[in-house]
Amino acid sequence: MKQYAKTIRESRKKLGWTQKQLAQKIHASQQAIARWENEVTEPRTENLQALSEALGVPLSHFIDRQTEIADDDFNALYRSLSPEDKVKTLDYMRLLKRQEMERNEFKDHPAS
Repeated sequence: MKQYAKTIRESRKKLGWTQKQLAQKIHASQQAIARWENEVTEPRTENLQALSEALGVPLSHFIDRQTEIADDDFNALYRSLSPEDKVKTLDYMRLLKRQEMERNEFKDHPAS
């Protein structure tokens, strides 16, 4: 289980809150909390900040060491690219994200 999912679930349960109660405290939906806890989607930075404050845990508790290492590797590689290749990298990442969102949309709403 990814660290952010484990931290959200365990911290929420420790406080005796339902997913809906946590969602209300951070101005999110219950579905978003469920998706984060089940690793369907990852919370954005602003969501992690809100979760940190609501649950009373440091932001660092949501980040696992593997992710931190991967982020450091990515950032080092990205910084080493030429400006032109940085643009290509971001364009490719946006394409991958769009494809991921389309796959998820298709899974959520398959054709009849």
